Amino acid sequence: MKNNCAVGKGSHEDQSLFSLSAMKTFLLKLCQALTCPLLFFVFLCIDVLGAELSSPTLLAVPPFLGRPTQNSITVNLVAAEKNLACYLMYRQSGEGDTSRWERTKEFSLDAFIPQEIKLDSLLPGRVYDYQVHARLRDGQTFQLVAEHRFKTKDPNPSSYSFAILSDSHITPFDKDRMEKLAEVSTSILKRKPNFFFMLGDNIQTFTSHGGPMTEERFGPGLYYLVRGGLGATPSAVPGFFVNGNWEGENGWHPEKERGWAVKARKAFIPNPGPSTYPEGGSENADYYAFTWGGVLFISLNVTGYTVADHTHGSQIGRADDWTLGEKQRTWLHEKLERSKEKWKLILIHHTVGGNAGDDLNSRYGRGGGRAANVGEQGLIHDWMKQYGVQALLYGHDHVFTDQVVDGIHYICVGSAGAPWKFGKEETGYDQFWTPSGYTWVDVMPGNLKISFIEPGDSSKQDRVLHSVDLRGK
Repeated sequence: MKNNCAVGKGSHEDQSLFSLSAMKTFLLKLCQALTCPLLFFVFLCIDVLGAELSSPTLLAVPPFLGRPTQNSITVNLVAAEKNLACYLMYRQSGEGDTSRWERTKEFSLDAFIPQEIKLDSLLPGRVYDYQVHARLRDGQTFQLVAEHRFKTKDPNPSSYSFAILSDSHITPFDKDRMEKLAEVSTSILKRKPNFFFMLGDNIQTFTSHGGPMTEERFGPGLYYLVRGGLGATPSAVPGFFVNGNWEGENGWHPEKERGWAVKARKAFIPNPGPSTYPEGGSENADYYAFTWGGVLFISLNVTGYTVADHTHGSQIGRADDWTLGEKQRTWLHEKLERSKEKWKLILIHHTVGGNAGDDLNSRYGRGGGRAANVGEQGLIHDWMKQYGVQALLYGHDHVFTDQVVDGIHYICVGSAGAPWKFGKEETGYDQFWTPSGYTWVDVMPGNLKISFIEPGDSSKQDRVLHSVDLRGK
């Protein structure tokens, strides 16, 4: 196997934003702005993020895998407070000591600056072990700082599984959300899915109900926390992010602040770009598509291209003026029209329209399947019927529910951290499940089984609260 890797420094022009001094300033400024004692943040890091952040490790957070293909995968690394020299080693798993380790070229990691390493020339559908070796840049001896296992994309899997979580709403000051995300993430890792999605509101900006990223340094700090809360899961299971309304990238936000949020996400989260998969996507990696084992996955961005102000409580944005924007909408239709896959799934933070329990929440995009024929969602729903989409999976409403409209399932996947559980008054839903958890999907030759799982802990096992079977069209 050819030794082939590519190394890239995030997506940032100003890398000083990720320096140790910038991180410290970020924490201090947050504490001052929100009148929160700095000791609380220190406690949060030690008690919730654990040894990954509090011990003298060389990496700030565990590795994050992204952009899995048949022949490659991307590893995103973040050094802690010291500049490092690194290299990766990898080999096919299960071949014992006789399998030769491949070694990447040595590369540099600057403190707190995310960096991507692409492992290339891999074989399809194979399990690989990989190791991260690092030393201080002015040091002498390399040490093993992380080791995990991943599987490349199988071109023809007979069955596989993936997980979906949403609405963690991570901030530095809500320890319970970090604990819930860690609990959900641990449960997902134990089940060994092929990949996972996060459907938005993964972080929470510090302005009311999805306001802009008011300081450039806030984005890196928040994604740093999400990475820590996810723990080892994305080190072994590739992750895909979908934008929500709390990431600071909404279309009605000022351009400068949106740019800060986009740069932070792209630095810490290796989402697919326009050339990662044949199905393509956006330059900002905020919508994309790919096929996996007979399923077309289409991830959309409902908030990034809507320019009318839909901040909660705003009287400007209406329930029927949400939009994907012309470019994303045209791209979506092209993907659906050309796809020959048996299964088609759309993943989005919320429907492109609202029809909730009241006018306020309808404007805010709540309601799921109740909004199937509202505004632009009506056009998308017609396309879903025409081209055989089985389900639209979304977050936003912080509960699990399954509504069937014209044979199409609108499934809200639950909340993995947010403390607010919205009831019928807000959403209009008649049947829903409120415990924090995640959605698990088993892809089989004849059906998809979608289950809502409440993670267990040391005293109880995971519980499947509801399941639904989808049949192909």
